[in-house]
This record gives sequence, C-alpha cells and structure tokens, in this order.
Amino acid sequence: MGAKREADYKGRLRGLRTLLGDKLDALLVSDLKNARYLSGFTGSNAFIIVTRDEAFFLTDPRYTAQAGEEVKGFRKRIFRKALDEISALVLEKRIKALGFEAANLSYATYRKLAKALPKARLRPAEGLVERLREKKDPFEVERIRASASLLDTGFRKAARLVRAGAIETDAAFSIEADLRRRGAEAMAFDTIIASGARGSLPHGRASGKRIKKGELVVVDMGVLRDGYNSDETRTFATGRLKPRQREIYGIAKDAQAAAINAIRPGARASDVDGAARKVIERAGYGKFFGHGTGHGVGLDIHERPSLGPLSEDVLEEGMVVTIEPGIYLPGYAGVRIEDMALVTKGGCELLTKTPKELVEL
Repeated sequence: MGAKREADYKGRLRGLRTLLGDKLDALLVSDLKNARYLSGFTGSNAFIIVTRDEAFFLTDPRYTAQAGEEVKGFRKRIFRKALDEISALVLEKRIKALGFEAANLSYATYRKLAKALPKARLRPAEGLVERLREKKDPFEVERIRASASLLDTGFRKAARLVRAGAIETDAAFSIEADLRRRGAEAMAFDTIIASGARGSLPHGRASGKRIKKGELVVVDMGVLRDGYNSDETRTFATGRLKPRQREIYGIAKDAQAAAINAIRPGARASDVDGAARKVIERAGYGKFFGHGTGHGVGLDIHERPSLGPLSEDVLEEGMVVTIEPGIYLPGYAGVRIEDMALVTKGGCELLTKTPKELVEL
C-alpha cells in the first residue's frame, strides 16, 4: 500500500473555519470523537476552541505528555477545572459569539458556562465537525479498509463456528477473542448472533440459545481498529433450509445488490434506500423491512449520512456507508446482508468482502 498516510489536521481546521459563517467567532468542541478528528488526540478528556485564526487544545494534567506527542499545530493549555480555562480563554480572546456542540454539551454545563460568560453569546451549533467527517480522506479510508479487512477474518471464523449444536454466546465469545488477538481494540457494538426465530430481532444480540439444524443465523459484527469502525452482517444456514427460508435470503441479497448498484456521487440517500426497499416490497415482504438501508461509518459506528426513506442526504465521493437491507418474519426467521461501501467517482467499492452466496452448512 506504500507509505502510511498522515492526517491533514490543518486542512480539517480550515474546513471547519469555513463552516463558522458570519454568526460565530469560534466553536467550542466538546465531543471527543470530533476532538480526535481535528487534533489526533486519543485521550478521554479534552476540549478544543477554534477561532478564525487560532486553535486551542485544552486537557487535564494526566494527558500533558500524551497531548505533547499526539497534538500538533494547536496552542495547548492544561487545566485544573475545564470551565474555568474555557471561560478565561474566551475572555482573553474577546470571543463574542461562541458556538457549542448542542448534541454533546449538557444543559447543566451550558448554564455554568453562560453564568461565567455573561457578555458572550453562546450559540448552539449542530453538526459542524460531523459535516466534515461525512467525507473520508485517504488517511481515514486506509484505516477503515484495515478495520474492514480484520472484520472479514471474524466472519471466516463465524463460518466455522455457527453450526447446529453451538450456543450463540459461546460462538460470539470465540469470534471476539480471536479478533482481539488479531488487533481489534474492541468490538464496535454487542455482537449479534440470532438463530431461528430470534433472527427476526434486528438487534438480537447473542443469547444462550443453542443453534439448531435447518436454521438461518444472522451474524452482525463490527470492530474498532486504530480508532475506526467497521460493520458487516452475514446470514448463515445450518443445514438444508425450507423453500421460504431460501426465498427471503434471495430477496434480501437481490435488494442489497440493487442498493449497491444505485450508489454514486450525487445520488440521493433516499433513492439508494428506495432501490432496496422496492425489491423487498415487490416480493411482498415490505412490511417486514422496518429500518433504513444504511448509515455512515467512521470514528463512530453510526454517523452521517443516513440511508433511509426520509433522508435528505446526498452521497459524495469519499463517503463510507453500510448497505444492509433485511427481512424479519416474527416467530419464524430473519435475514440481513450488510457490507460497507466507499463511494467512488464511478460508483462504489465494497470494503467488506466475505462471500454472500448461501451455503447450507
């Protein structure tokens, strides 16, 4: 793959400054994932203030050395009390209109900040850094690709373990342990292994159920590697299936293929969802597909854009999204097939590569 790419943190700050508009003098970043995106800091306590010509990184004494190693291009300040340091900096720089991350800053913290800064205007800012994060740069794509490749090894392990007689939680534990040994920092979410009727639960995490012959088994996993998440689902068969089980598997697979074919720069996310939904609806199973077709993946396991029927997002080159249509028949069975797709100039590239052909194990 060649030399390892470095993140363009200066470019990210430039991009954020263009989003401040004429109503904000600065933005207070309190979300740790956003702080990592802007600075590279991987610790658990940090704030960033970005003005039109300066950037300040604030953390506590535990992270003095770590911030020195990870954070470049920022003026660093070590605080004893975060709000005191934030307030002092706002006053020192004569910031009149301070944006804050409304989805992350608690109301209690907002009240304390407003009391400490009676002359400053505190303005809620929605999703400014998240908007930049929608499109992945080469640095991020490289890490997401590595995370997805690691996850594929987990599905090769799952293909050996998800058999009749296995207990769902035992299989999940073995797969997770193997992924951790191979370099996963953590699982991105609770592993879903849902066999038989439990497969009709879209988020049916592994239970003490013993897998039986002739069942469909939904396996949905994600790993966190080097700060970036991956997400993938396959549905396995434990022996010969009934015609209806094979039918819904084929419909879900065709729906996913239709959605993947609809991905391209400029495509509306709702249209990608519609491509999958149309296949399932025409087959008579529309009411059994109750979630969106996909979502963005990166530093968070669920982030923008959203691929659902009500989404107003438009796909752009560099976005990474999941494509995961499903059919869930209560009390009977479920199927979901999910891949991660990188939006490219001519369409998309699948980053997860586990085979999708139905194998009756």
